[in-house]
Amino acid sequence: MSWKLKEKLRALLRQEAGTVVKPWGGKISVALIYPNEYHLGMANLGFQAVYRLINASSLAVCERAFLPDKDDLKEYRRSGTALMTLENQRYLHEFDFIAFSLSFENDYPNILTLLDLGKVPLRQAARKENHPLIFAGGITTFLNPEPIAEFMDFFALGEAEELLPAVLELAAAARQQGFQRSEFLARVGRTPGFYVPHFYSVSYHEDGTIAASVPQDGMPARVQRRWTPDVDASPAQSLIDCPAMEFGDMFLTEISRGCPYDCRFCASGWVYRPARARSFSSLRPGIEEGLSRGAKIGMVGTAVADHPEIAALCSFIRERGGTLSVSSLRANRIRPELLNALQESGHQSVTIAPETGSERLRRVVKKRMTDEEIIEAATTIVAHGIPHLRLYFLIGLPTETMEDSEAIVALTKRIQHAIMSSRKSGSIPGTITLCLSPFVPKPFTPFQWAPFESLSTIEARIKQIRNGLRKERHVQVTADLPKWSYIQALLSRGDRRVAKILMAVHEAQGNWRRALKETDLNPDFYVYRERTQHELFPWDFIDHGVSKEKLFEEYQQSLRVG
Repeated sequence: MSWKLKEKLRALLRQEAGTVVKPWGGKISVALIYPNEYHLGMANLGFQAVYRLINASSLAVCERAFLPDKDDLKEYRRSGTALMTLENQRYLHEFDFIAFSLSFENDYPNILTLLDLGKVPLRQAARKENHPLIFAGGITTFLNPEPIAEFMDFFALGEAEELLPAVLELAAAARQQGFQRSEFLARVGRTPGFYVPHFYSVSYHEDGTIAASVPQDGMPARVQRRWTPDVDASPAQSLIDCPAMEFGDMFLTEISRGCPYDCRFCASGWVYRPARARSFSSLRPGIEEGLSRGAKIGMVGTAVADHPEIAALCSFIRERGGTLSVSSLRANRIRPELLNALQESGHQSVTIAPETGSERLRRVVKKRMTDEEIIEAATTIVAHGIPHLRLYFLIGLPTETMEDSEAIVALTKRIQHAIMSSRKSGSIPGTITLCLSPFVPKPFTPFQWAPFESLSTIEARIKQIRNGLRKERHVQVTADLPKWSYIQALLSRGDRRVAKILMAVHEAQGNWRRALKETDLNPDFYVYRERTQHELFPWDFIDHGVSKEKLFEEYQQSLRVG
């Protein structure tokens, strides 16, 4: 064991406030893992909410683990030390359960790194009775869990408030009645909201598409996603403060879940249905707690400005001398009281997401917003004393042309001109930052049939936009790397055979180029291929309450608009 690693964990623990350290004393032990580094994991509100939920149960104790940074990773490997949790520096393989909280597909290779460091067999089939049970939850798992199915004993599909109590009760019953691993997994697989890949056999056509996914006796043909109708019953807010985490000065609180809009590109708008807002009365105690810590209140939600009590929330925070923050605002739902509160809180920039430069393409993706509404939103933001603007655009959407890319340039110039024309004399000119992201078609959206745009086309369109705005002094252009969006498309849309690629990436220590060359699986099959109407998708066994027929009709409508 490396004492250097142990002391570093203890030093990090001493910086935290709000940490839960419970005695094990016969409780079900859960190692909760965020498959990336500490500062990112602790800024993830879902991760903190799961940690709170498990530790709130009298049945369980939960400790956290994260991907070590590069130096610590070298030390783990040099010393042969098994991965340790933060709270009590326990080894990963000592826990009853290892639970992964997954928000991003590109973190999947880190799962294998963490299991390997924890000295736990990577593949489910290799685990014995004395090994921890490995499961995962989070939005990527109830979109499509199949690429990592080989590495998980089971998945929790849906919202944690409903699923975690169920799995802890099953675990307690298994301990009391002496179930073996196989019997426990059988009971999990028959419980709504849980998926045990081992009990499903997948076959393939000669062309590589899926022929069938057949459940064993007693397992459901379709697994229903679980969701909580009463979001007020369980708070989702920051529990632990630490200066080392991203947004370390902020108290995050989820004010709503889901989205009232049905944009065709957005998975959250389809799988978190129905949209639910937390009441002011349920949010108030958490906000007061955050204010007592002297933290800025970060209001989290897909459509913050649509919260029915947003004005009351802003007033409550400001009247108590607090400050607030939001991640982005919908351009045609800008509220003056919210902008005033953001300006008074010291905000220097606000983010809006036009998504496309042309109204035609906005109709394709069902983003109900006009150019004039976007321009009016931009000038309103600046008029409220917030000088800088961030604009999010997607590149590579279905039916997109080079003219649509040029429309991003034109719209940006119109926004800049409107801002400069309305700017008060003597005020500091703000900047406009364009954030360009390659579009990745996601499961359970109308665009799940669409192909990912070619890398060469995406790169050409990013270059076109950069060149078109090169002479604009107060405009900056940033873009996600298209190659990583290609990987995200592979992991979002792949079936369980993609595990072979993930194993190759793990063995190549993260070298994707080498791994893709050395495997006999063609990633382009998953990334660039348009699906046929009746093709069986890897994720079709999940029931989100929206029919495949409805989604396909939405897809066809989008193509007719285009």
